Amino acid sequence: MSKKHAAARAVDAGTVAAQAVNDYGLNSSQALGALQAADDAMQDAQAQGCTKSDFDAEQARRH
Repeated sequence: MSKKHAAARAVDAGTVAAQAVNDYGLNSSQALGALQAADDAMQDAQAQGCTKSDFDAEQARRH
């Protein structure tokens, strides 16, 4: 997986997690699962060498 793809995956997972928390509440099984997936995606991205600037660039690209 490329660094750019890893950053995009982490940003997507974070967005899904935020929406799940908003829709179902922080302690719901949906939110907890989404938060775990987001954490996994962040760890994968960091293992690929992504830094805060990579995540910021991905966020900026989307807006």
